[in-house]
Amino acid sequence: MRYPVPGRVYPGPRGAVIFDCDGLLVTTESAWDAAYRELFTRYGCEVGPYDRDRLRGLDLVGVGHVLSELLPTGVPPDVLGAEALALMRGRLDEVIAPMPGAVELVTELTGTRPLGVASNAPADVVRAHLSRFFDVTGLVIVGGDMVRAPKPRPDVYLAACEALHADPEQTWALEDSAVGVAAASAAGLYVVGVPHHADEPLLCDLQVESLEDPRLRGALLPG
Repeated sequence: MRYPVPGRVYPGPRGAVIFDCDGLLVTTESAWDAAYRELFTRYGCEVGPYDRDRLRGLDLVGVGHVLSELLPTGVPPDVLGAEALALMRGRLDEVIAPMPGAVELVTELTGTRPLGVASNAPADVVRAHLSRFFDVTGLVIVGGDMVRAPKPRPDVYLAACEALHADPEQTWALEDSAVGVAAASAAGLYVVGVPHHADEPLLCDLQVESLEDPRLRGALLPG
């Protein structure tokens, strides 16, 4: 577990909290994995672990461009991105689920401070994912389709802070990917990394093992 970096202190006890969505609050990774496997098979290729990692955390435009590099098809990037999204949406009922501790953490934080979600996915997709398991009425949701540039640029986090009337330096960001951590850090937030694998450290202010980690819960929910 990584400790806070020198010189960085926790935001105030009522500091806003902004979550990533995919891979942090809900598990859509399996749906994307299945979608990519089918898409690669459709074009006569195989998706390897490195290829899959390149696609993680990207917005739909970025997904399309990476797919156009990996699939020698001549199909435009926007078409490939749309195909991947359609395949993923067709599998959500089978595999989407909340991440361990996510529902409990969001429920405990609700009403104690402003809460938001900043994702590279379109806002309507994020809302549809979260509404299966969370009360989204109190969440400010900013999607990649609402800003000029996706993560790793800071736009989604800055837009979420503005919507929450929150000072970025007094705001928590919870992220599971290097792309998301880079975006939140660039926006000036205090970044908590929750990587999927313990041997994949993130360049964040604090790294924890999961949303159930007692150190994270102790920081966000004192007492």
